[in-house]
Amino acid sequence: MRGIGQLALRSTDPPRAAEFYESAFGFRRMAGDDAGVDLELGGFELSFRRGETATRDGLQIGFKVETASEVDAWAQELARRGFALAAPPSGDHWEGTRSFRLADPDGRQVAVFYDYPR
Repeated sequence: MRGIGQLALRSTDPPRAAEFYESAFGFRRMAGDDAGVDLELGGFELSFRRGETATRDGLQIGFKVETASEVDAWAQELARRGFALAAPPSGDHWEGTRSFRLADPDGRQVAVFYDYPR
């Protein structure tokens, strides 16, 4: 097994959820209609299927970056473009990680993080 290649989630509004991930993180739309949308980024497929309630309780989607400074750069860029961050980036080498979070349109927690080498 090489890794995880796909994640499918329920959304109350799949096109709106897809627009968030396209705009914020650069996902590319592969297919979609009102019932569902399939996105792709770097070989990973993120799909949203219409549901009465969204898949979100206890769920966090994390995007790993190459350096701690990238965490800060992503936070600055997303905030500049009007995305609401839950809090500014935090964490350091001593804590072992640096990250920030925001919520997608369905209320799912989305993190951008860097893990310092141990």
